[in-house]
Amino acid sequence: MTTNADIARTAMNDPAVQEQLHAAADRGRQAYCTTFTTYMGLLGSYTYFDSRFLNCNQEDWYSAFEFWNVTWMRCQILCCIVYTVLAFVVLLASLQLLSIIMLAVVSVVSLIVALIFAHLSWWCVVVNNGCCGNVGYFIWALIFLIDAIWLLGSGKGLLGLVYLILTISTAYLMVICWKLGAGSTARQIVTAVSTDRQSNAQQHSDGLTSA
Repeated sequence: MTTNADIARTAMNDPAVQEQLHAAADRGRQAYCTTFTTYMGLLGSYTYFDSRFLNCNQEDWYSAFEFWNVTWMRCQILCCIVYTVLAFVVLLASLQLLSIIMLAVVSVVSLIVALIFAHLSWWCVVVNNGCCGNVGYFIWALIFLIDAIWLLGSGKGLLGLVYLILTISTAYLMVICWKLGAGSTARQIVTAVSTDRQSNAQQHSDGLTSA
């Protein structure tokens, strides 16, 4: 009897199917790279302040996410510049030349990573509706939560306090993901865990009764 798994394996081994998959992957990469240019344009042209997006009730949560995402990236650039300049002055005063070079390298790399992260989150949430629906929003909410925790305990000393401004935009991004569907997924997870615990407790009780 032919199973669905057998049919899937046969299809995956078909050269025509493999060619179509590769073509689809290429189109996806091209589309992703194209949106990177769009995102760079947003960083340069998007409004710097809009009181509408300060509310926790929005008519368009995607626009709100885009605003706070761009704000997050702009704050990353500002914080990185301020931190790097202050750290440079401190290191230069003590003639730590090797540390200055490392500071420059780390600053550039951190900005590149932040830009990739900001664009990827924007691409997944705004362009592709979370990619995985409510689960996608839930994953991004968790990522932003981890980012907020890391910011609060980054261990960069007093100079690192400049990065605390990022917690504002990060908090808004978490709330937006929650509103878009992360909250629904979280409630489903809690319900599933609660149901599973009740089921296990009932089985344990039945086992004791039968014993």
